[in-house]
Amino acid sequence: MKVGAIAVTPVDDGVGHVTPGQLYAAGSGGRGGKGTRDEDWEEHREFLSPDGELEMPVGTFVIRSDDRLMLVDAGYGPQAPPTVSGPRLPENLAAAGVRPEDVTDVVLTHLHADHIGWCAVEGKATFPSATYRCAEADWTRFVDGAAEENAPDAKYREVAAATLGPIKDRFEMFTGETTLAPGVDVVPAPGHTPGCSMLVLSGGGERALLIGDVVHHPVQLLDDAWERVIDVDEARARATQIAVARDLVRDGTPVVGAHFPGLRFGRVVRDGNRRRWAT
Repeated sequence: MKVGAIAVTPVDDGVGHVTPGQLYAAGSGGRGGKGTRDEDWEEHREFLSPDGELEMPVGTFVIRSDDRLMLVDAGYGPQAPPTVSGPRLPENLAAAGVRPEDVTDVVLTHLHADHIGWCAVEGKATFPSATYRCAEADWTRFVDGAAEENAPDAKYREVAAATLGPIKDRFEMFTGETTLAPGVDVVPAPGHTPGCSMLVLSGGGERALLIGDVVHHPVQLLDDAWERVIDVDEARARATQIAVARDLVRDGTPVVGAHFPGLRFGRVVRDGNRRRWAT
């Protein structure tokens, strides 16, 4: 996809397949919210495979802008869960014509394990020429705060500290809205994690959003009552989700999330009193 002079290429770190109940029960806290029941998907069958599963890529994106080559998020790393299959990020980057040494920036939308895994392997930075960037609030929670006992996200903290701690000197932190390059801005979208962020791409009168894990599936942009998944602060995450969805309906801006089917951009459009996903 092109946004003005900026080129965006989706590159996955394998593709997962899960049932809706597996995905949305992960954050339901026993409530069984919308997304866990078969009837919730009656109007959204196009998202399900014949055997009732959801395609969940482990998404990253390559942004080419002038002399910058940015990698947005970095997948699971060498160890992925058994639900993820297919070629992994190093092979898929090579197929896209990207060598590790070509990457100038690694931008992390947040520090969950499926977004940071290839940042470093065995303590060595995978992308030797890159400056690594993340929100200071996430670094504080997931790396500096990793030793906090009995935290509900203790495993995420353990992985983040082990993966990113050895390359701390490669990191630059951002706070608030930050311009990373001409036409590439990072905007806070907190709730899923304290520093959860999205990227706004703009140029030539065009605009597009990379929203990371603001939502895990397009259906969450179509109905505010849909279940959330693994949030540090669910109330804040839902408020962010609702605000983003409202903006997308109003502006018609193309948007993609880190786990959207096929890593395809789409638009949230008004269809009478309802919202519809259009690709």
